[in-house]
Order: sequence, then structure tokens, then C-alpha cells
Amino acid sequence: MDLKKAQPPLERQLALLGYELVHLELVREGRDEMLRLYIDHLDAETSGRKITLDDCTAAHEGLLLWMDVEFPDLREKLGVEISSPGMERPLVKADHFRRFAGRLCRVQTAAPINGQKRFKGWIGPVDGASITLEEDGVLKTIPIEGIQKARLAPFDEEKTPRPKHLTARFTEVPDADGVETSAAEDEEA
Repeated sequence: MDLKKAQPPLERQLALLGYELVHLELVREGRDEMLRLYIDHLDAETSGRKITLDDCTAAHEGLLLWMDVEFPDLREKLGVEISSPGMERPLVKADHFRRFAGRLCRVQTAAPINGQKRFKGWIGPVDGASITLEEDGVLKTIPIEGIQKARLAPFDEEKTPRPKHLTARFTEVPDADGVETSAAEDEEA
């Protein structure tokens, strides 16, 4: 399956259901191949709502019949899994990096940038084509197009030295209320 071709129609269909497609990936689990979709609420940034198991179920049910028409052979070849982005949320689009400015993330690039492919730094300013990370007190610019994989690194924030060059706007770490939890953790509370 060509993910680049499948992504736009999947994004449109999920938007009709009230969800944003955060990330799409093909994964192998044993002998089975899965199409995994990470979703969030379209209004998550303003509403603060988190994805629950009920949301994943609703999105899954809303997509399956549509997928059987749009991609008729897909479910014979792949399983379909809908997931929350989780705490170590994938960062794919410039808007994702903007939304989480001031947070710590891990980035892996396809090609080395000044001899380096793996970065862990605080997210700073983002323009349409690149992001700025502060890693070990050094500002680094990374082209978004060259990013192979990027995720938030919330579990490392407390033990990673605070940035020296980024302004206060980019260095505020949210309190526990600003940290995403899994649906299971929400139900236990």
C-alpha cells in the first residue's frame, strides 16, 4: 500500500468523523501487517480533549465501511488499528512542532546534518520548512522534509538541562495537567 496516496483520503474521512490523522504507518506484528493510524480530536489544541478507547472504536467503525469501498483489497492484506498518539506523540507536520514548542523531542533524520542523524532537544521556532531544536545548549536547524521520525520525549524532560538560548515562550514545560495520559490511566483516576 502506498501510504502517501492513502493519507489524503484517510485524512478527509477522519475529519468527517471529527478526528485528525496525526500519523499513519505500516507495521509488522509477527506474520501480520497492520495499518496503524494515530488520531487526535480536530479541536484538541483548543479543547484539551484526549483520545479515549471509545474514540478509537468510533473512528475504527467509521472508517471500515468506507475503506471497504475506497480500498477494497486492503483488509484482506492488512489489519487496521486506530490508536491515540500517546505521551510520546509522533510529530510529523510543522503544526505538530509549533503546537509543542518548548517541549523536548527526539528526531531522527534520513540523512546526516553536520554528521548527526539523531537529535534530542527542546523545540523552538518553526517555519514552514524547518524546525529549530536546542540540544545541549546549541541551536540546530532541521529541515522538516529531512525528518524520518520525530516524537515527544516527555519522560526525559525533568532530567534534561533546560535550554539556554530559547525564550521563555519556548521553554515552559506543562504541569501534570498538560501531559497526555492513556485512556486506561484516565479511567483509573
